[in-house]
Amino acid sequence: MIRINIVVEGHSEEQFVRDIIGEYLAPKGIYVCARRVKTGRKSGKDYRGGVTTYAKIKNDVLRWLAEDNTAYLSTFFDLYRLPNDFPQFKEAQKQQEPLQRVLCLETAFENDINHEKLIPYIQLFEFEGLLFSDVQAIDECVTLTLDAPSQLEKLHHIRRQYPTPEHINDGANTAPSKRLGALYPYYDKVLHGSLISEAIGLNKLRQECPHFDKWVSRLENIA
Repeated sequence: MIRINIVVEGHSEEQFVRDIIGEYLAPKGIYVCARRVKTGRKSGKDYRGGVTTYAKIKNDVLRWLAEDNTAYLSTFFDLYRLPNDFPQFKEAQKQQEPLQRVLCLETAFENDINHEKLIPYIQLFEFEGLLFSDVQAIDECVTLTLDAPSQLEKLHHIRRQYPTPEHINDGANTAPSKRLGALYPYYDKVLHGSLISEAIGLNKLRQECPHFDKWVSRLENIA
């Protein structure tokens, strides 16, 4: 049996990894456990979720690698609002192509942790970008649950501007989650993120998002 522990940024990523990635890998004999990054401890309670500093990411990754040294460990952090103390952050910012930026950061992260069982992954630009793999699925899931008017044409317009969903950018008002929140005022990141990703399916996500696809391939090829 092969096990992969995955440190994620927030609730949306945690549910996605558990329900989509985990369900896909289990029949291959690969078992996934996801948990949000530890950001603090107070009165005997661990606080998890949100990425505020690289030091907290590193500490949590190293801790889990030490606690469970027979398992592989991967990550799922958004490039959007990644802490600026991340290794090679300034160097990565010089890259015009987003994919090269994220590859620079993943390589620097892997070198800094320096552990043979680490499989680093940073999402371009954030989890919600994956959902733009099928804008009709977005619109159907949100309008059905919220009884909201369709925004399908606006979603198509956004998607047509970028070569892949992973290129939808990291502006304060133009990151994928910000766009969805603007189109659907009651959009719920966890609820709708789960419903939409289930509706799209992993195959479509992989077809539309090449960096994400390479990560999933790396995970499944451990077997």
